[in-house]
Amino acid sequence: MKKHILHYIKHSFAAAGLLAVSSCDLQKTNVNPNSSSDVSISAVLTGAEVSQAFSLGVDDGIISSIYIQQLSGANGDAASFDNYTTAPGYFNSTWGNLYVSVLDELKVVQQTATAQTLPYYRGIARILTSYGYGTLTDLFGDVPYTQSLYGNNVTNPSYDTQESIYTALQLQLDSAILDLSQPQSANLGAVPASDDVIFSGNIAKWIATAYTLKARYALHLSKADAAGAAQKVLSYLYNGTTWRGIASNASDAQLVFGSSATNANPYYQQNTYRPGWIGLGASFVNLLNGNKATDANTTPEGTYVDPRRAYYATAYPTGSGKYQGSTAGVPGAYSVIGSYYGSPTSPVVFTSYAEAKFLEAEARIILNPADPAAQTALQEAVKASFSKVISNSSDPYATAQKQAAYITAKATLTGNYAADLETIITQKYLALFLQPEVWADYRRTGFPAIPLAQNATSAANPAGAIPRRIPYPQNEQSLNKNTPSGSGYQTPRLWWDK
Repeated sequence: MKKHILHYIKHSFAAAGLLAVSSCDLQKTNVNPNSSSDVSISAVLTGAEVSQAFSLGVDDGIISSIYIQQLSGANGDAASFDNYTTAPGYFNSTWGNLYVSVLDELKVVQQTATAQTLPYYRGIARILTSYGYGTLTDLFGDVPYTQSLYGNNVTNPSYDTQESIYTALQLQLDSAILDLSQPQSANLGAVPASDDVIFSGNIAKWIATAYTLKARYALHLSKADAAGAAQKVLSYLYNGTTWRGIASNASDAQLVFGSSATNANPYYQQNTYRPGWIGLGASFVNLLNGNKATDANTTPEGTYVDPRRAYYATAYPTGSGKYQGSTAGVPGAYSVIGSYYGSPTSPVVFTSYAEAKFLEAEARIILNPADPAAQTALQEAVKASFSKVISNSSDPYATAQKQAAYITAKATLTGNYAADLETIITQKYLALFLQPEVWADYRRTGFPAIPLAQNATSAANPAGAIPRRIPYPQNEQSLNKNTPSGSGYQTPRLWWDK
């Protein structure tokens, strides 16, 4: 029987157990031997982190990246993502993986950590729980929150409004920061170590991640109250004049996968098991080529080629030194995900230093388009992305001179708010490759200005526009009487997108 896109690699990964995962090297044992064994909080945390990273890649990252034309659903079942005709039944997996494989497990971590007085475990679980619910509500809008995760005890959970969920996310992150700010002696047992496969128990990095996520969720509300959102962003990233968000690439919240077939990076697995199904989108490759997102996908490269191009993309044809993306809605794979994110041991990124600096840059121009600190933040963000991705000093497109010239040409602010917002969001779109956050940015700002997909008109998307949301899964529509009716790709719009 034919399997849906990505389901095969999820199942093969799950079948491996998670016996092969550990801190930043998913090939070793995952249990912290110093931790309590009443409920193996170590094993549950490890499994939840890996499941969340994998879901972030295959459920959320690939789907949203196709909608925003970083990727293309070039062939096979993936083509339905490219023209927005995916049946609601497909999203049963997207929904279920987050609720069951991630949030249920994180609830166990929180409950066990509370019972055993382990605030560091609880704080980490709270951050990841906020991330999980934040992902769900940014995909689907209103979702079960207060009545979720009760299994058969609540078979028809009510749907919480996105507005109330956003309030809860901030409170959950505040609680996480309080947990993680306690002295190590407050933990009546072992603290997270190698069982934390994101930060190896580095509590300072988790706190910085929490503040960065608070800034992210604050800026999502820019359509409702831009100045208020911007002020909150800066208050979360700074304690007075002291920076407290993610402070360097070395502190990025990400999970690095292993080299074996069953624990390799999800994008690598996708390219391996479904070759030709996922390509790069023409809009994204056009920008990498130094052109406009709306140019034809055969346009020769421009003057300022993105220095990350050879790491984000493969050449097409192979060995040609040329790069071409697929026109949205038109079958055909050309360049595909390149070595930086497409290798077995590539990372899946939750949030990063680059994102934190993009958040700062946008917040500053909202409050004062002439603020020189906005330019500094933007250039720090782009430089951080270059430093993270580029590794070949002999790449003629990625020399120090080429990087500086690119920043001058493509990442310089003018003091004009509309033009500078487009510059910031376009550069963020390139730096946050494969991260669902770029879809949120598009829905907030309309940037980058990407073309409509071809052949994208359907009953669920009658005008053929870029999706603003995902329809509720078929299982929810059929089995939960509280599921809102009438969801499509455009309506009802998310609360922060109105």
